[in-house]
Amino acid sequence: MSEPSREQRFLDTAASRGLRPAGRTHVEKTLRELSSFFSRSMFREETARRPGLLQRVDPRARILVTLLFLVSVSLARSIPELLAHAILPLAAIPLSRIRPGEFLGAGFLIAIVFSVLMAAPATLNVFFDGTVIIPLIDNGREWRYGPYFLPAVIGITREGLLTAATFLLRALTSVAAVLWLTLSTRWADLLRALRFFRLPAIFLQVIGMTVRYTHALLRHSEETHLGKKSRTVCRTKVAAEQAWVGSRIARSWERSLHLMEEVSMAMSARGFTGEAKLIGGPWFGAPEWGLLLAVVLFCTGAHLA
Repeated sequence: MSEPSREQRFLDTAASRGLRPAGRTHVEKTLRELSSFFSRSMFREETARRPGLLQRVDPRARILVTLLFLVSVSLARSIPELLAHAILPLAAIPLSRIRPGEFLGAGFLIAIVFSVLMAAPATLNVFFDGTVIIPLIDNGREWRYGPYFLPAVIGITREGLLTAATFLLRALTSVAAVLWLTLSTRWADLLRALRFFRLPAIFLQVIGMTVRYTHALLRHSEETHLGKKSRTVCRTKVAAEQAWVGSRIARSWERSLHLMEEVSMAMSARGFTGEAKLIGGPWFGAPEWGLLLAVVLFCTGAHLA
């Protein structure tokens, strides 16, 4: 009979002493999400640097085009108009050299699932009357309880399908346009371009510092968890784990206050007086005006579809 392995002896010893070896927990899942967050951030920077046709256009023109397109989508009322609008983001994605898998992974797949779940109840005749074209449940008789009413036949209606299709096309087309903008534009360029719309410079500076601090906080959380995991052999009691987490939260808060003070002193030492100044680029050239004209003509043609 062979001797038990070293790992098995360790597990037996831990079990005899009432200890539990460290394993995958909810904290481990959170750590993976933190790593995934940084991976997605680096991925967006990488896609924004690709030599796509639309990446060569000034970011201010890209933001202006996206805003005009979103307004045009919100004004569209019929399904043919919305279908015509959906062509533009579908064409912009390959022109920006963004792969379909990357686009879906950036959030569009989640938007599809969420939008379908939101629009699904509107297709039934439970909330609004309509012509049932696909019966699902036959109760045999109507059911009423106070203000609540259920028809004898519950099913999908023609009017509900039209409402759901309109909602899905409008929502997904808008999400696709916004994702195209964020994937094709670096974060620093996006903030700089927003100054073109006369937003307060201090507002943009606060947004930029918030994003940087969020990255710093997530990185600190990841390093703290990895440090604890590398020194953990067996899991302790829940109360001890909670006490440790509370101490780390307090330490992070204290570190945040020190970081805020140091950043403020560093900015004051470099002559910051409370007004952030962003360097503006040259005015629009032929590519930017050509993009604006093409989008305006496309949206106008979509409304006439």
